[in-house]
Amino acid sequence: MPTPTLSRLLLVCAVLLGAGCATVVHHGGAPTNLVVVERLLLPPFVNATDDDHAGRALTEITGSALVEAGIPLYQTEETLIKSAADTAQGPDGRYAELARATGASHLLIGTVHEYRYKTDLDGDPAVGLTLRLVEAATGRTVWQGTGGNVGYAFASVTSAGTKAVRSLVRQLPVSGNRLRTAREAAPR
Repeated sequence: MPTPTLSRLLLVCAVLLGAGCATVVHHGGAPTNLVVVERLLLPPFVNATDDDHAGRALTEITGSALVEAGIPLYQTEETLIKSAADTAQGPDGRYAELARATGASHLLIGTVHEYRYKTDLDGDPAVGLTLRLVEAATGRTVWQGTGGNVGYAFASVTSAGTKAVRSLVRQLPVSGNRLRTAREAAPR
């Protein structure tokens, strides 16, 4: 039977090791100039997971992060409903048509790759997604990034998703992105 001091030491070690397991990974292009976004349309994300609600959940979390970043988001229930069943995302798809109809200069298109609790002994939440910033007028992708997060201990899939989304939104090369500015201004 371990002593109380040894038990505390083991608990501290376990917490420190567990903290190292929480990761946010992001990869994306970095254009040399910041993009000026007059109005951003955020259609529902493509859901490439087994969870029926993953696309809607991460679309909503991303909308919150964009508002926090000060990016001019255009999103209404009508646009969410109109575009929810759309699978053609390119310049010929309804997303681009909807962006032009609403006066959006850009679209932020997302795909959810992972949204689940892992099936290992710990059952940690795992989230993975890709975001693509597209010019509405041309259909040209100006930035794309992929991110993921694995939570630990008592984390929820929502908190893992929020961390992954905020990390990607922070990377968006959009003029006036307060999350990007806050990160760049922070001492290293």
